[in-house]
Amino acid sequence: MNVLMFVPMYNTKGRKDATGAFQPEAEAFLKVLGAPYDKANLLTIDNRRPAKDMARSVIDKLNAVKGIDEVAFFCHGSTGGIQFGFNRRNVAELAAALASATAEDDLTVALYCCLTGGASDDRHGGDGGFADLLRDELCKAGIVNCRVDAHTTAGHTTWNPFVRRFEGMGSPAGGAGGYFIVPPGSKSWARWRKALRSDAPFLGRGGLPARFAFPMLSTAEIHRSLGASA
Repeated sequence: MNVLMFVPMYNTKGRKDATGAFQPEAEAFLKVLGAPYDKANLLTIDNRRPAKDMARSVIDKLNAVKGIDEVAFFCHGSTGGIQFGFNRRNVAELAAALASATAEDDLTVALYCCLTGGASDDRHGGDGGFADLLRDELCKAGIVNCRVDAHTTAGHTTWNPFVRRFEGMGSPAGGAGGYFIVPPGSKSWARWRKALRSDAPFLGRGGLPARFAFPMLSTAEIHRSLGASA
């Protein structure tokens, strides 16, 4: 597994979001990955720059690497975009850069960002929201077996259990919306919430805790690890 992570460089004024959540969680991910991972896998974006400059920085960094299996963004988000300058208008540019960073057609993108898995009208599984559009554009860029995991609500960057999955499923055009990895209120919901807050290894995936392991796991593997039908 070859993972690339993006985090904001600075706190938002009046908050400790970068140093209190995004950076520590990305660093924790890096630590449990162990050797040969190092700071080269953790890329900071100057979030005091204009949106177009942040987006350009992300694209440049992605264009400089190859063979990535997963890209994780630890930052703020909304139904229409992420903090690093990407939105519905330029999501295709992000998808093209992500496609250039992987040699396969099954890249995983983990959006540890609030609200990106939702949509302004959320009755259709987040169809039309940022994560949905990113999946569609990845498929169009040839990453037809991609997977995009994203939060549908505001919450902690990695503990938030409201995670929706958008899969390419081999389509060259994408799809319509996604589905909750663990449906809220289901039999496994309490175990899912507890697992995301634990540092214990999840399903033996390289010793990774659930909050870092789940993007690389199939939905079936996640449900089996939780010990009951979701």
